[in-house]
Amino acid sequence: MSAVVDPTEALDDFPGRDDLEALLQTLLPPGWLEAVRSSDDDALRQLKTEIHNPTVVAQLGNEGWIAPHFDIEHGGRGLSRLEARSAVTLLSVWEVPHVPRGSGLLLAAPTIQQWSSDETKRRLLPPLLSGEERWCQLFSEPGAGSDMASLATTAIRDGDEWVVNGQKVWTTFGHEAERAMLIARTDPSAPKHAGITYFGLDMRSPGVEVRQLVNIAGQVEFNEVFLTNVRVADIDRISPVGDGWKAAMTTLGAERHALSGVRKKRKSSDEILGGKPFAEVLLMAQERGLTNDAHVRQALMTAYTSDRLLAWTAQRARDRASAGQQVGPEGSISKIAKAAANQRLQELAIGLLGADAVAWPVADVEAGEWIVQFLRTRANSIEGGTSEIQRNIVGERVLGLPREPDPFKGAAWRDIPRS
Repeated sequence: MSAVVDPTEALDDFPGRDDLEALLQTLLPPGWLEAVRSSDDDALRQLKTEIHNPTVVAQLGNEGWIAPHFDIEHGGRGLSRLEARSAVTLLSVWEVPHVPRGSGLLLAAPTIQQWSSDETKRRLLPPLLSGEERWCQLFSEPGAGSDMASLATTAIRDGDEWVVNGQKVWTTFGHEAERAMLIARTDPSAPKHAGITYFGLDMRSPGVEVRQLVNIAGQVEFNEVFLTNVRVADIDRISPVGDGWKAAMTTLGAERHALSGVRKKRKSSDEILGGKPFAEVLLMAQERGLTNDAHVRQALMTAYTSDRLLAWTAQRARDRASAGQQVGPEGSISKIAKAAANQRLQELAIGLLGADAVAWPVADVEAGEWIVQFLRTRANSIEGGTSEIQRNIVGERVLGLPREPDPFKGAAWRDIPRS
């Protein structure tokens, strides 16, 4: 029998490691670490059914281990980025759930860290990191999707509060969120990019109405949100007044990075873009005896190549972020490529299913899941910034091509015609 090796032994030490490991021993059921050490996936899968992920995340967040490089008063442990990376890697190696539900950790936290006052950080970050407050995003509007800077939702200052009125749409999991990243127009006399401010809206506030939208796959994922005389305390203002667009770019950069990534042991159920992973498509082709067909083999090889290229590009972006560098063009480039590759892979899967993709027994849940995942991926080239907008970003900011002409550049937002 091969020796059992602790996969965390090779990690660099960091302040508080003994405390973290002791905490994990209390949070995880007996046998968890042994299953990790022996790579016993079946045992680990069973053990994962015995824990409540939000409870584990909450405990880790309360002890500062979700974002250990944040200051202690902001919900972290004050570690260096290198030390924090070792701590989070330990959690990943032990396969411990350590990401709060919602988009707060990925999108809101980096923005708050970069743009907010210490007082606002102390207020918003700890409940975000513990998962006590799940975040959603209130950016897009019915008349401001691709041209988001033309947004019409207003926030008017009233003493220590702001009064918000407007409508947002395509709000992912807005029906489950306690907080929202909200951008609103605070100065209609300024050019459209300059008159925007970024807030952390309490979704439980009076005047917030959430209406669920059903997507093409029959899932309730998106929402439209109506804001009527909603009062937001100034302490919940994330950006300086008028700098909301710049802060939103921090959020969108993080979102593109998240949407372009490839997860370890990816499954359709936990993949942010939806769709079946390549391994499942290949297995389905093998089970149907299709892999001897030269055309099928070529299509599968093309999909595999795209999958590997995207994984390597995503890894470069992660390495840059881990080194404390700004994310480069990988975010937009990968976002475009990932959306296209994922859609092509699902189209390949539907083709391999043949007539079974058109009609299947109601009781055949697996067949239905292929169709649901295919339909879900149709949004990949729209969500998180359309592929057309991403190509403009790459053309202008990476290739240095001239911007599209804007006859209203520099004009006050209120003077720009709107349809």
